[in-house]
Amino acid sequence: MKVVSSDVAGLEEAVRVLLSGGVAVIPTDTVYGLAAHPSFPEAVSRLYSLKGRADDKPIALLASDIAAVEKFFGSLEAQPKRLASRYWPGALTLVLPAADGTHEGVRIPDHDITRELIAKCGGILRVTSANISGEAPLCSVSLSGDAVVDSADIAVDDGPSPGGVASTVVKVAGGEMELLREGPVAFTVLASGSPRRAKILRERGVDFVVVKSGAKEVCYHDDPRRTVRENALAKGEAVRSKGHVIAADTIVWFNGKIYGKPRDLDEARAFLRELSGNVHAVFTGVYFDGEVKTVRTDVAFRTLTDEEIDEYVEKVKPLDRAGAYDIDEHGESLVSRHSGDYENIMGLPLGPLREWGIIS
Repeated sequence: MKVVSSDVAGLEEAVRVLLSGGVAVIPTDTVYGLAAHPSFPEAVSRLYSLKGRADDKPIALLASDIAAVEKFFGSLEAQPKRLASRYWPGALTLVLPAADGTHEGVRIPDHDITRELIAKCGGILRVTSANISGEAPLCSVSLSGDAVVDSADIAVDDGPSPGGVASTVVKVAGGEMELLREGPVAFTVLASGSPRRAKILRERGVDFVVVKSGAKEVCYHDDPRRTVRENALAKGEAVRSKGHVIAADTIVWFNGKIYGKPRDLDEARAFLRELSGNVHAVFTGVYFDGEVKTVRTDVAFRTLTDEEIDEYVEKVKPLDRAGAYDIDEHGESLVSRHSGDYENIMGLPLGPLREWGIIS
């Protein structure tokens, strides 16, 4: 293996190797990486064999700039473009939909030499850490004696690497962000898979990742506030180590009975018949970083016929809605009025979010 410096001549030589289907060791903003051009499948296969990496573990892309990312992925949607503008260059890998229907991880490294090298290669390289999988990463070419490095075609020596932890990895799809790997970039965590809670946060410009907690829920029919408070606390604490966590639990309460999510469509219809023509309460417990607040909103239902209930159930498919309804989806056919926080009925009241400074 040939070692070159990170000056103009050394970079040009490394570029020639990569554009000829070779494998190079290159500096990055963390540790040294093992790189190949994505248009050479055999070179990419060498990355896997040199590292002993499992075939089902994808190797991420490093890009020189946003233009190169959009050339590979197509025009970015608003959410990933906003994240890229805020965190790139830097330690955030975005997993985005690719043209072939798969998903690819990509980031722009915070290292001038790396970006210059990648730009000279057309703007995109596949790069993985230059070490055997599971072993310590490479922080210096000159001190390597490393079998992986020695098997590469060329190495660019830029001195000791900065080191640090691997990038945060977030999958962005359909307007939602899913945390795949924790790292130096920390996001607000929504401990809920509810699309309605996600919608409330997105519409108010909150960048967040979804991490479902899986916490066991309790139910006290005679104490709805205690129910939502304990459930929200359990959900939040279950994933508290992931970052600044928002969690919530919402129930419908009427005539001394808690209405959670119906088990099937027959139970959904039964819920709606019981709520028809009456005023019920919606309680939500909201958790943020160890603190829980509870909110109540009163909701009045119109008197509904069985035909109207059947029509609503057919339209909305309300199995994942507390009380078997969604005020934000054809809610006008059920609700005559409400008193209190509208978003509370959707599952995430705005009042506590404002008090905690999450939204303005």
